[in-house]
Amino acid sequence: MPGTRTQDVPRQRERSEGPGRHVRSEVAHGPGGRTDIANAVIEKTAARAVGEVEGARATRGRSVRARVSGDIVLLRLRIAVDYPEPVRRIAALVRSRVRDRVEHTTGKQVHHIDIEIAETVR
Repeated sequence: MPGTRTQDVPRQRERSEGPGRHVRSEVAHGPGGRTDIANAVIEKTAARAVGEVEGARATRGRSVRARVSGDIVLLRLRIAVDYPEPVRRIAALVRSRVRDRVEHTTGKQVHHIDIEIAETVR
């Protein structure tokens, strides 16, 4: 924008979290501004990462739930595993892939991932 310098832009205030709010804030360290990442973005990123693992897929419906506290993410996944793939090996691969994708995409730290094997699929 011509004529606008970054030092002229005021910093945005921190927004207080109201009851039922599903958006978490991350304060940018640059001059003025904040980046908000909705839980739905984290959930969709995780669900897509599940699909990148051969032998696994997200179940129908809401297969990923994310809880975010600051920069820490907790995830719960419901997945289907292709039969006769070893369930524990697939779960370990899913956990690793989801952690890498979410951390890379959002810059937040994935602290814990619970996985429920909801079904096996031929």
